[in-house]
Amino acid sequence: MGRAQVFVKDARSILTRTGGFLSGFTHSLQPYAGCQFSCLYCYVREMTIQRTNPHRLPWSHWIAPKRNAPELLDAAARRGMLDQARIFCSSATDPYTPLERKLGLTRGCLEVMARRPPEALVVQTRSPLVLRDAALLRRIPRVVVSVTVTTDDESVRRAFEPDSPSTARRLETLGGLREAGVRTQAAVAPLLPGDPERLARALDPVADRVVLDDFFRGDGAGGRRSGAALARLRDLGFANHAEPGYADRAAAVFDDVLGPDRVVHSADGFGDLDWLTA
Repeated sequence: MGRAQVFVKDARSILTRTGGFLSGFTHSLQPYAGCQFSCLYCYVREMTIQRTNPHRLPWSHWIAPKRNAPELLDAAARRGMLDQARIFCSSATDPYTPLERKLGLTRGCLEVMARRPPEALVVQTRSPLVLRDAALLRRIPRVVVSVTVTTDDESVRRAFEPDSPSTARRLETLGGLREAGVRTQAAVAPLLPGDPERLARALDPVADRVVLDDFFRGDGAGGRRSGAALARLRDLGFANHAEPGYADRAAAVFDDVLGPDRVVHSADGFGDLDWLTA
């Protein structure tokens, strides 16, 4: 994480219309571009934001904070743009990238939404830093914090997410948020090798619901953006996880442990916000 070069910038806008995988949302909100995490399976590595990045650096080697993000969001709120907005924060960069501890851009955006709440907000992260803002998140009526938890096996986690917090810390984060009165979601996205039953049982007391996904639906391109991760799976002897349908075989286990009403799937699951807006 420390190797990422920082390029602070002023953004022209902060809310982006969504579609495709995020069709259940109206907008995405990204206080940062680039990334400080180096997850091998990250589909953004193969997207335009990386292929055309002006810094000509590999993914996870650059991060661009949008220093005016809270001000832009505040201006949008004053124009009434948040009132019927369903916001995903964020789709390409973890809003709690390590630099957030110093800059507080995500926190600044949450402060805006606490004053002028959107119709619904999903905060997607893998970082325990989100606990810093638990009290602030609780002031937003229709919010859920979705924490990525991909495996119960730390050796697998290190192979695919070497710069990310441990699974244990992410489970503690979910538990801390739930204790603080914040709705929680575990994004098992993508499901990595491990023991599905053990993972489901670990999530049971800390996640209000679970979104289950795989490489083939989750990367938005039928697995074409996940080539490096699929190759790594085969190299490590997990060829069964490198074929379509592998997550479906684990779904029954999650249903048995958590109950089918708490398990949703891929884009349909991420985009189903009725439980927040009812």
